[in-house]
Amino acid sequence: MIYWATMLATTDELERSVNIYRGLVEVSALINSITDFNELLSAILDVAGRVMHAEASSLFLINETTGDLELTIARGPVGEALAHPVKIPRGRGIASWVREHRKSVLVIDAYQDSRFYPELDRTSGFMTRSILCIPLFQQETEIGVLQVLNPLDKPQFDHLDLEAFEAYGNLVATAIAKMRAIVRERERKQLERDLTLATEIQHSFLPDVLPSTALLSLAAHYRPAGNIAGDFYDVFERKDHEFYFVVGDVAGKGVSAALLMAQAISMLRLIVHPGMSPADALAKWNARICARTVRGMFITAILGKIIPNQRFIEFAVAGHLPPLLRLPDGSVEQPEILAAPPLGIVRDQTYEVNQMRLLPRSHVVIYTDGLLESFNASRQSFSLKRITKALSEPIENSSALVAGLIKAEAEHRGEVAPYDDLTILAIGLK
Repeated sequence: MIYWATMLATTDELERSVNIYRGLVEVSALINSITDFNELLSAILDVAGRVMHAEASSLFLINETTGDLELTIARGPVGEALAHPVKIPRGRGIASWVREHRKSVLVIDAYQDSRFYPELDRTSGFMTRSILCIPLFQQETEIGVLQVLNPLDKPQFDHLDLEAFEAYGNLVATAIAKMRAIVRERERKQLERDLTLATEIQHSFLPDVLPSTALLSLAAHYRPAGNIAGDFYDVFERKDHEFYFVVGDVAGKGVSAALLMAQAISMLRLIVHPGMSPADALAKWNARICARTVRGMFITAILGKIIPNQRFIEFAVAGHLPPLLRLPDGSVEQPEILAAPPLGIVRDQTYEVNQMRLLPRSHVVIYTDGLLESFNASRQSFSLKRITKALSEPIENSSALVAGLIKAEAEHRGEVAPYDDLTILAIGLK
C-alpha cells in the first residue's frame, strides 16, 4: 500500500510538473511575441495566475529613477481596485523582504509569518492564505518582485509550485529587461528624430542668404555646441538701402534656450519697422520678453541699423560683448560703447544708440561668448588677444575675415569639443 501511495504521489507530481512546464513554454512564446511594455506586464500576471492556479497576483518593479520598489500592476479581487503604482516601504511586507534578501519565499500560512503585512487584507476584505514571492533580476540588475496569492485548487502552495514559479520568474525577468532595452532604444531614436526636427526648425529662423549691395559685404558663421542652440543672428531689409541686424545669445543651453531664441526672433521681426531707432526697437523687444520669459532666463544682444551709402552703423547693446572694428590697414579696435543690462531683466529699461562711421574695406565684427570661451586641452581660452591677431591677417572681404577667424578658433581648440554655441557676424563696406 505504501509503495502504491508513493507511486501515485510521484505520478501526480510528475503530471503537475509536466503541465506547469508546458505552460512555461507557452509563456515564453507569448512573451517573445509582445512588443508593448504595458501589454507585457498584463500578460505576465495573467499567465502567472493561470499557470500557478492562483487567486491573485502582483508585480512590483524597481523605479529606475528613484530605486523604490513599487506595486506596478495586480490581478485579483484586490488588485483591480488599487491605484498603481504604489510605493512599498523598505522592511514592510513579504515583497520588501524578498527584494532586500534576493531570496524566494514560500509562505504556507500568511498570518503566521511575521514578515506579512496584513493591512491590505483588513482594508479590502481579502483573505491571504498562502504566498509565493520571488525576486526578479538580470545578472546584477534588480528588476522587481513577482508574487501569487492563494492557490485555487488546494489550501496552500508547496515547494513544487515554488520551483516552477522561480523558473517562470527567470523568463519574466529576461522579458522585462529585454522590453526595457527595446523601449529605451525607441525613446533614443524618437529623441534623435525630435532633435533633428528641432534643429531644422531652429535653423529655419536664421537667414538662408545674407543681403548684399554694391557697398555692403556681410558674412556669418553659426555653430551650435549641441544639436540646438541659444545663439542667433539675423539681417533683414526694411526699406531700400536700410538694413537691420541682430546677434544674440540666450542664457542657458538646450531646448529651453532654443525655444526662447525662436520666440525672440519672431518678436523682433514684428517690432522693427522702417526708420526705427535700434534703441527704441530694443526697448520694445525687452518689454515683450520681460512679459513672456520664464524667470531666470535672459538674452544678451546687439541690435543695429546699417545705411551703406551713408557709411555708418548705429546700434544698441543689451548686455552683449562689444563689437570689434577692423580698419583697412588690418589694425583692430574695440570702440567704447554705451550698454545696458540684458533683455528680460528690467522691464522698463532704456537703451542708448552707438554709432560707427566705416571707411572703405573696414569691417565690424560681432560675436557671441562662444568665441572667447573656446577652450583648448590646456583650458586656455581663445582670448581677445587671439581674436585680434586672427582679425589682423590680410583679407579680401567679409567672408574671408570670418573664415580666418573660424580657422584660428578651430586650430586653438584642437580635438576639444566646443564648450558653447558660437555665432559671428561680419559687416563690411567696400
